[in-house]
Amino acid sequence: MPRRPLSVLIGGSLLALAVAGCTGSDEPAATTPEGWQRVESGPLSFAVPDAWVEVPQSDDVWSVGWSDDADPGATSVLLVGAPELGQDGAEQALDTFVAGAQVGGWGYASTGTSTPVATETLEVRRNDFTYDDVQGVFWAAADARSGASVGLQLTGRDLPDDVVSGIEESITVVGD
Repeated sequence: MPRRPLSVLIGGSLLALAVAGCTGSDEPAATTPEGWQRVESGPLSFAVPDAWVEVPQSDDVWSVGWSDDADPGATSVLLVGAPELGQDGAEQALDTFVAGAQVGGWGYASTGTSTPVATETLEVRRNDFTYDDVQGVFWAAADARSGASVGLQLTGRDLPDDVVSGIEESITVVGD
């Protein structure tokens, strides 16, 4: 069975959150682990392992895709990104994701939320979840001053801890 991002199920909810902003010049430096590459799309910036490949996404909101497989399937790890999730901050973007997943995502179960980054310039909110037999992590990141928000969703049957932590530590919201 081909796996589609859970975000496709909640895309309609997120379409209302479609304007992104800028961060100031005092934003924290982004971490890029050794052997990884930095990816930017609009204000969304993150890193992926060098061996990963960009995979096309047909969703207007979740328009960025990277995977450990050029043709992602049931055993692949897939990361999709939303460069524009509105101006209402990371908490609102996270709440919108979870609400949409609970309503439209049969098989979705949240397994925990956290705030791994909360600084003067960047806030990152995280939701760990399962979806049938797939593990997932959703991150909403925002410029803490403007509220400009972006999102990343990582899914796979087995999510390596170093991949999860590497992505999480690399997330930032950048200016134009």
